[in-house]
This record gives sequence, structure tokens and C-alpha cells, in this order.
Amino acid sequence: MSNTELDLDALIEAMREHYDAEGLHWMEKLLHTHVGGPVTALFTQVEIIQRALDRKPEMVPGEVASLKDNVRLASDNIRKIVKALAAANRPPDEPANGG
Repeated sequence: MSNTELDLDALIEAMREHYDAEGLHWMEKLLHTHVGGPVTALFTQVEIIQRALDRKPEMVPGEVASLKDNVRLASDNIRKIVKALAAANRPPDEPANGG
């Protein structure tokens, strides 16, 4: 697992090499809706939990449970997108598991 920051300029260049404008636009919308939105919500929930620790500690268990659900949703969305990209890169008659 890599926790390194992506080089935006290199990423843009690579994407322009590999994808046409229509594909890039579709992927932008997909990632914005199903990854960007949920991840932004996670950040907001962490801020709510931080404030609740001092002001309303009784809220923390419910917020942590909600955060856990939203982390799961964001992770599932990312996994599905990666799996779909990998499957779309194979010939249609090749099984999704590679064998």
C-alpha cells in the first residue's frame, strides 16, 4: 500500500496519453461522485467527532458508527471502480478472475 502523494502533472500527462477526452470526462464524473463526495464526507465526520469529544461526548459512539459505515462505502466504491477498470481492460470473453 502506498501513502505517497501523487504527482499531479505526471498523472495528467499519463492520463492524456492513455485516454480520450470522453473517457476522461466519464472517469472524472465517476470518481467525483463515488469517491470524492464520500471521502469529503469522511473528513467532515472526523471534524464533527473531534468537536463532540469535548462538547457532546454522548454523540461520539453514533458518529463513529456512521464514520465506519461511510469508510466502508468509500472503500467499496474504490474497490469496485478498480475491479471494473481491470475487467474492462481484459477481453470480454476472459473471466473476471483471470482464469
